[in-house]
Amino acid sequence: MSTEPGDPPARAGALLLRVWLEDSGDQRLRIRLVGRLNLDGHDDDCQAVASIDETLAYVRSWLERFAAGRG
Repeated sequence: MSTEPGDPPARAGALLLRVWLEDSGDQRLRIRLVGRLNLDGHDDDCQAVASIDETLAYVRSWLERFAAGRG
């Protein structure tokens, strides 16, 4: 990000995680991830997963794509 307060970043992205327990008797974990690799764009990337491992894999992939400048 920026080195000085108030300096706009060269590029910024966002990744939002929405997490809930599905009340189907066994309280299954549900995660919906919505990301945008470039906040100047309008292309959202959505993913729904059902485990912590899947979530971590997606977050890692998203961060790698952001760091590589794809998006």
